[in-house]
Amino acid sequence: MKIITSPAKLMNVENSTDLLRSTTPKFIEEAAFIQSYLKHKSPKYLSELMEISPKLADENWERNQKWKAKPTAKESAPALFAFTGEVYRGLDAKTLDKNAVDYLQKNYRMLSGLYGLLKPSDKVMLYRLEMGRHFEFDQYKNLYEFWREKITEQLNSEMKKGEILLHLASNEYGKVIDRKKLNHKIIDFDFYELKDGKLKTIVVYTKHARGLMVRFCAETNAKTLDDVKAFNYEGYLIDEEKSTDTKLVFTR
Repeated sequence: MKIITSPAKLMNVENSTDLLRSTTPKFIEEAAFIQSYLKHKSPKYLSELMEISPKLADENWERNQKWKAKPTAKESAPALFAFTGEVYRGLDAKTLDKNAVDYLQKNYRMLSGLYGLLKPSDKVMLYRLEMGRHFEFDQYKNLYEFWREKITEQLNSEMKKGEILLHLASNEYGKVIDRKKLNHKIIDFDFYELKDGKLKTIVVYTKHARGLMVRFCAETNAKTLDDVKAFNYEGYLIDEEKSTDTKLVFTR
């Protein structure tokens, strides 16, 4: 079983761990190629591309100038600990034990607009490049065009026959996987809140729940779909009626 999530815009490379020996991302040369174009983009361009304030654009322009393929330990952190957005608050990696972290190293991957596909131990620097942004470079119209085949092939190469892929990424990131060419069954997820007798999707809760699900799989050493269906953190329970062969629905 493999699990994927989106990365996060919020990052902190001061987060370190003794539970993982740091590794170099599989697609570090591709990341360097993207950065060779990104670093020449002005703060104004970044502000418009990413729809961010001039202050944030300046900050990310500086990050692009400092980025390197072989960062020092001080300049980088393992991806599992570097991302700090809502998914990663739910995952809360720093409170996991060695067995759970080992499980994630084997089974969990993070999608990334810059790095493509990351293992928990892969060293990343501070960056911002969302997969869905209309970033044109070289002969590529966007990042999907650049990454789709590479990421899909890499997932195929890492997965054994009959393994399933738990898709806990956002639609923006999940679209980078070519479902027709992935040789494995993909399981999608929905998380709903019961409010005033109606089921509602609340984005921040959904992101948090995705992280909780990753944590649950790691803490329970989940191996099968039935193991995953037992997810019950923070009041969520499987809704068997709404779930299908390819989508699990959890409500609370």
